[in-house]
Amino acid sequence: MNKEHAMTQIQTIVVMTVIMVVLFLLGVILVVWNPIPERIPQATISIEGEGDSIVMQHIDGDSFSSDRLIIKVNGDVQPNTNMNFQGGTWPWSPGERMQFYYPAPDAPRLVEVLYVTDKGDSVLIDKARLDPPPVVSATPLPVEMVLPVTPTPLPTNIPVNLKDANPFQPPISDFTAEPRVGDPPLTVTFHDLSYGQVSEYLWSFGDGSTSTLQNPVHTYFVPGAYTVSLLVTNAYGSNRRTAGDFIVIGSPPVAKYLAEPSSGQAPLTVQFTDLSTGSPKSWEWSFGDGTQSSEKNPVHIFQYAGVYNVTLRVTNAYGTDKYSQEAGINVTAPTKMDVYLAGSINGALIPDGYVRLRVTDPASSMKIAGKIFTFEPGDMIQLIYGPGSMDGTISTDKNRFTAFNFNDITLVKNGETLARGPVNSFSLGGFDSYASTLNLTIPRGDPYSTLYINSEPYKYVESPKFTFSGIGPDSAGRFFYQKSAQAMNFQGGIAELTMG
Repeated sequence: MNKEHAMTQIQTIVVMTVIMVVLFLLGVILVVWNPIPERIPQATISIEGEGDSIVMQHIDGDSFSSDRLIIKVNGDVQPNTNMNFQGGTWPWSPGERMQFYYPAPDAPRLVEVLYVTDKGDSVLIDKARLDPPPVVSATPLPVEMVLPVTPTPLPTNIPVNLKDANPFQPPISDFTAEPRVGDPPLTVTFHDLSYGQVSEYLWSFGDGSTSTLQNPVHTYFVPGAYTVSLLVTNAYGSNRRTAGDFIVIGSPPVAKYLAEPSSGQAPLTVQFTDLSTGSPKSWEWSFGDGTQSSEKNPVHIFQYAGVYNVTLRVTNAYGTDKYSQEAGINVTAPTKMDVYLAGSINGALIPDGYVRLRVTDPASSMKIAGKIFTFEPGDMIQLIYGPGSMDGTISTDKNRFTAFNFNDITLVKNGETLARGPVNSFSLGGFDSYASTLNLTIPRGDPYSTLYINSEPYKYVESPKFTFSGIGPDSAGRFFYQKSAQAMNFQGGIAELTMG
């Protein structure tokens, strides 16, 4: 009995040990394959321009601490110490409004609010494009035009404003004008912003002309940069403000641009936005890869990995200017895995994915829903795999597409949807700029016969669920997908593998 009891205890210990080892391994697998992703805060933000300032209202959502929030204007980071809260402080919470100074030129201001993750990545929370006020052309007026000024009676009992000068001291001169930049003849309206009581005004417009009106209008006829001054006077003294190069007539442009995104995997599509001032009339882009464009806001595709120095040269009737960003456009090589899968029974493409590519050969056409469409080099086409698709074939031969045949495909060419229906034939003599959101899923327990990933065989007693994302040609340019009632076979490259 004692011997049998001892054997029972040993068996119990062995079983418990095996269970603990299995639980430990399951915990390791869960940590490795199922990491908990970091939660990215969300918020609704109102972004508006008020003169030379930008005002941002936190409508609702999560709060943001100072060390996790980045605010950019035209790509330039704005120090969080310059943010002026109006009734609050960090962290920036719903209902709080903050303001910071950023001069309003005669070009758009692109405002971006980004969140810094635990890994140091910047995630876009919100952005807005603040356009400058429209420049109103006017028929040349006389050098000076008198504007009627209706005196406003002062209230008898009001609190003293912080900008009010002491009524028994000289006034403080200040002014603004609009527009401040343009071609001759340019008619400018000046606005007095002086503090305190003013009895006399003396404007000097920088071209030899003067005015004693409070809010004069003056026309400039000769190109140049003009210094404007305003002398204000009362019974206790006077004060003058002088602004150098305040009005610019017919000046050369100042080049600047914004590139979005500025980094990523090849092929990388980048939107360039012109932010130049001085009303340029022509644009010359050099993308650093041997290609150029004369569009104002071009879209360019960088095909290969590298760092590209993009240069913009702008020109108007008064000169030219050139600008390039120091960092350049950083394009990295695509990270892909090669996959070979044979004999899957239940594997299939997930609907609503697409492939997008640029045609490089004139011998390219497609017959969809009974109609033939031809393509020219440079055409961007998109093929969307619809929910009505089932059996079908995708096939490439190096840099040629020889099949993309299914019964529910939508064709989009250069942004325009042309047709939807079954594909009868498809052939591209050549293509580049390939991008894909096609996903291929293999259900758990699918009895596939062969699976290789990067030439390594995968064997399981019970197959897990696989999802292959961003499928396309592999490292050797091969891409083959065939789905029928009997089996599904796939050979190609994938951007991401998910298991479980």
